[in-house]
Amino acid sequence: MAEGCYRNREEMVYENLKQDILNLELKPGQLLKETELCERFGVSRTPVRDALRMLQEQGFVLTVPYRGIYVTLLNLSNIKQMIYMRVAVETMVLRDFMKEASTPLVMEDIRYLIRKQQAIIKEPDFKPEQFYHLDAQMHEIWFEATRKQKLWEILQAQQLHYTRFRMLDFVTETDFTRIIREHKKMFELIEKKDVIQVEETLKDHLYFSMKRMRHQIDVEYRDYFEEEPEEGKFDI
Repeated sequence: MAEGCYRNREEMVYENLKQDILNLELKPGQLLKETELCERFGVSRTPVRDALRMLQEQGFVLTVPYRGIYVTLLNLSNIKQMIYMRVAVETMVLRDFMKEASTPLVMEDIRYLIRKQQAIIKEPDFKPEQFYHLDAQMHEIWFEATRKQKLWEILQAQQLHYTRFRMLDFVTETDFTRIIREHKKMFELIEKKDVIQVEETLKDHLYFSMKRMRHQIDVEYRDYFEEEPEEGKFDI
């Protein structure tokens, strides 16, 4: 967003920091220093402090007395519940989509996004967040087509933990062609109106990242997550 689009400096700092947190440019647990932020944005302490206050109110940062302000850690339990809710909601939306809204024009929109995903991963300057946005656009299609956009907005609003986990998923993904194959499979099943197989495929698709990242969550990115009881840690 261009600087002129912001109402004031506080909003500019807030929006940039929020996006950096969601895109993992600012890592979970990372210390934020006021002086560095003032330098980065070319502003005084007041808009930086106001922006940090807003981020804290929304749970994106946390003030630790006598230590400083930190980006909040990811909560694995929250993420698992979000995946569970998304599976429950999206399977029902897909049922409605296959029944009443999978018109040739809408299906072509899905085809187009899959082709776009295939093209973008071949770009030399490809970035995982680009695929993240294309992935979201594809899933959003059946919510829009069935007039359930509000449900999609509610799911997308769960940014604090789930969106960052999805970004971590894409940042650590080494085979984007696998995701595209899953999208193609879902498309073929939707065309056939195979409700049972679509639901099973969607469930596997949405849960796969949690299964794939078990080791990374427990070892490589352990510091990104709040401490969880070992029992049931990966019970999905």
